[in-house]
Parts: sequence; structure tokens; C-alpha cells
Amino acid sequence: MTVPRLPPLPAFLALALATPLGAAPLPPLAQVADSAVRVSRDAVRGAMQAEADRGYNLLATTNSTRFSTSVILAIVREAIAARPQGPSILIHHTDWYGAYREVTGLPPERVPEFVALANEYGQDRIIDYSLADSAVEVVEGFDPELVVRVRVGWPEGTGKEDKYTFVDTLTSPHIRVTNRQRISYWLLDFGDMIVQDRIEGISARPIGGALGALFAIIGDGNAVQNRFAITEDGLVVTYAIVRKGPMKVEPLTVTYPDGTVETEFPAGRDDLQGVANYIMLPLEVEYEDGG
Repeated sequence: MTVPRLPPLPAFLALALATPLGAAPLPPLAQVADSAVRVSRDAVRGAMQAEADRGYNLLATTNSTRFSTSVILAIVREAIAARPQGPSILIHHTDWYGAYREVTGLPPERVPEFVALANEYGQDRIIDYSLADSAVEVVEGFDPELVVRVRVGWPEGTGKEDKYTFVDTLTSPHIRVTNRQRISYWLLDFGDMIVQDRIEGISARPIGGALGALFAIIGDGNAVQNRFAITEDGLVVTYAIVRKGPMKVEPLTVTYPDGTVETEFPAGRDDLQGVANYIMLPLEVEYEDGG
């Protein structure tokens, strides 16, 4: 079918999306960006403002995946309406950072580290939405409404290191997150669920406690897939598949609008288990690059 269109580790759900073993090398970012159309800052600001209007905390790292994917998908849908066949679009790091500051009203010294570092390193986003019908095949599961390829990174020769690291202190345990110079993933929108798949270039490790001691020995974890669904009252139910060697961890959490993450559903919310059962259904997708 072709498509056109657990032990709890909370921070893995938003941030621990790491390079799979044996992943194919990514092409130079400049090569991908050459033909991309730059998105206007007004368009980025508009998409970010729509997320701000939903009332969740845009400063929390635990909300960063919800925020970034929602902004990207909103911009992509506008691009499709204007140019259905492409080309790819470029969200420049200065536009992302500038729009974020305008929407949040934050001065530079108060911008969260995960946003400030991306700007400091010049981390651009390039999104390919004009995929051929043969680009994606659903082997098991249901059809997405939209499939895009996302590449994130900064060019060679800037004098910057090939990675940056920060510690997310909003989670328990705290999580050390590393962004590589080139990040890539497939983004699938099912309408009622978002999936990030075949992610390369981001790794994370718990700090402190039993999990911290374990990962200090075995190294950073590699996420195979990240899925989440947003309820009508703004809670985010997230399911991830994380592997490190022979280990497999499948964390399931709920994130509140303020960024608080819990590993147990609140009392009286049987609907959340229904959402969890849905996003945990079998799903297998093959991509044109063999990933």
C-alpha cells in the first residue's frame, strides 16, 4: 500500500531520538537545501502563535516535540496548498528563533537552552513534502494523512563542533541530550496521532539513579520510534520504542500542558488508556531510502 500524503523514561519521549545502528549516512545538508524555498518568518510566527493559543507551556523541553512537530506540519500544509509538488521548504534557524521570541515575549537571556543552542549552532530545518507515491509503504497498520521527510542541522565549515549537549532538568531523572550536526527523521501525521520514525542524530541518557548508573555503562539510548496523541483537554499521551543493544524499553507517559510528565494516568481517566491502546497498535512502514 503506498501513501501520498515499561520502565518509565519520560524525557526519551520528547528528546531521546537517536541514530539507529547501521543507519545510512545522511547527505550534506547544503546539498538538500540548495533547491529548498525559505519559509517567511511571518509564516513561522503564525504557526507558533497557533500553538501558543492552545495554552500549553512553550518553554518546557518536555513539550518541545509537540511544539516543533505541530509547527512543522502547519507550515507544510500551507506549502502544499501553494505548491503541491514542492520543492522542499527551509525553516531558517534565525526565523525559528526570532519567531519563538516574538511569540513568547522572552528576552535572549530567558530563552530555553534547547532553543538558544539550536540558534547558536545555526540549526536549520529542511522539509521534503513532495514525496512520490512509492516513497512510503505501510506494511502493517493504517495509512497516514501526510508523510514528510525532515532534516535538521548546520553546514560544515562554520567553526562549530559537530554536536551540542544540554541537560533537561524538568524530567526525573534529569536527561542529558545530544544533538548531532545532522539529524533526520520521517514525520507521519495520522490525524489523531503523530509518529516520528527512523530518527537519526539525537541521543540521550538519564542522569542519576538506577537508570543513570545503567546507561553510564551501556551508553546513550537509541529510539526506534516515537508516537504521541493529544487529547481534547490538551494532555499528550506518548509511546516510544527505545533500544540499546539487547535491551528494549517501551515507555508510556502522559504530559500535562505545563510540561509535567507522569508515568501513570490520573484517576478517572480511562479514556487515556484507550488512547494508549490506539497509539501502541502494530505499525510498520518502509521508506524509499531503505530505512
